[in-house]
Amino acid sequence: MCVQNGLPVARRPLRVLRLCGMLMFKPILSWRIRTGLPLVLLAVASGCEPENAPDPTASADRPNIILLTIESLRADHVGCYGYQRDTTPSIDALASESTVYEQAYSTTSWTLTSHASMFTGLYPSAHRVILPQDRLSDAYSTIAERLVGEGYHCAGVIGGPYLRSTFNLNQGFEYYDESVAALTNEQAHRDVTNPQMAEAMERFLRQERDPDRPFFLFAYYWDVHFDFIPPPPYDTMFVTPAAQPIESVQFGPLVALGRDISAAQLAYLVAQYDGEIRCTDDYLGQLWALLRELNLWDNTAIILTADHGEQFFEHSYLGHKHDLYVESLHVPLIVKRPGQKEGSTDRRVVNLVDLYPTILDLAGSQGESLHGGWSLLGEGAGDDRPVFFELTTTWTVTDRQTGEKRHDSDEWVAIRLGSHKLLHVLETNFWQLYDVIADPGEKNPLGSAHHETAVRLRERLDGWREAMKALSSKWLQGPKARLSPEEERRLRSPGYLQ
Repeated sequence: MCVQNGLPVARRPLRVLRLCGMLMFKPILSWRIRTGLPLVLLAVASGCEPENAPDPTASADRPNIILLTIESLRADHVGCYGYQRDTTPSIDALASESTVYEQAYSTTSWTLTSHASMFTGLYPSAHRVILPQDRLSDAYSTIAERLVGEGYHCAGVIGGPYLRSTFNLNQGFEYYDESVAALTNEQAHRDVTNPQMAEAMERFLRQERDPDRPFFLFAYYWDVHFDFIPPPPYDTMFVTPAAQPIESVQFGPLVALGRDISAAQLAYLVAQYDGEIRCTDDYLGQLWALLRELNLWDNTAIILTADHGEQFFEHSYLGHKHDLYVESLHVPLIVKRPGQKEGSTDRRVVNLVDLYPTILDLAGSQGESLHGGWSLLGEGAGDDRPVFFELTTTWTVTDRQTGEKRHDSDEWVAIRLGSHKLLHVLETNFWQLYDVIADPGEKNPLGSAHHETAVRLRERLDGWREAMKALSSKWLQGPKARLSPEEERRLRSPGYLQ
């Protein structure tokens, strides 16, 4: 509390000028600089806490919590996961003080559904945010709603279009800055949003957060998503002499190339993707520095992950939201507990539904396993724990003779249990079984000699699907999201809407 003339000074709302704590009001700040009087002395003279004083609102049992998701970031393009290129020095620095979960997987291979699973702790068929215009029902209790009930100030900073409030994933957040994801033009993929994300994050941490409560801050970084157009110097940082430049802003022609893309062209495309990662990582480094400057680093839990991976024709496709192979699902997951100083590795198979109980556990709340998720802070389940994956693909088919268009889709489901993974496409009754230890790239499906394993996993998968169907009936389903014409155009350009 700030005190002036022996009396407590009430803190004003955070959107209004505050004279104590972390003041960022430029006219007064410039006056302080002109006087030559150090800021700390001014704060002491006024009876206010200096800007770099320890945060009094967070504690070991109620720390600040930051959840960072990076769009389309594959685990195998991150340094602490073994990538040879220097794409992630800032993430690697975080990992050196955190626990790295080597086998972390998303529930699906696209943004909206994945984040809905993180926010609800539910698999897709239970929260029913599956299709491009699905909207999370108000009936569900999100992690932000739970944390607000625990006394947290919940804030979100959004860099991409699919987490805008239109889709209702913002429920429970008291502060939700989606200005960076403003739908002002049709060139969603050509936006460079990292600088605006940095400004929005600093604005919340310096000005908007409630000084009387610990905070939960969610931030979604968009720029790693296709188009791959990293700004200089990142556009040339990883380009080798053997790479052949290719247009990396036109998704359709690249997809049409398919297996005909040359190794040199693919090398250039991957170099641009890596450049986007490094650019985003450097902005994360600025965030780490800001947290240390504000003395928030030690008493803040940080969780960094991705919503899904990215394909580079490993299974015939470019991008994501095509299938449930490993390159679309394996994501980084790094968890820094408050006060943690040494890095460690956790080799358990975990899923992003585990974030909901983990965050509650960090907040000192009851992190119960309602729907299959386990708190990562405990021992959880061992190798006998299955994790599941779901995806409904959508596309448009045009009849060459009549020109008529129809919408089509496939429903994919999969289970990972121990060293095996079973894939199933419902419409075509397509099944594939993999030994993911011997074949981590999922290139060589197992044959009839493994029939018993396939049957066992199929029974587990079918039973789980029935359980999720029953679970989903506990909540009313939400209406479809109402998109403006501009929103429809922006989401159609990357192929999300047909």
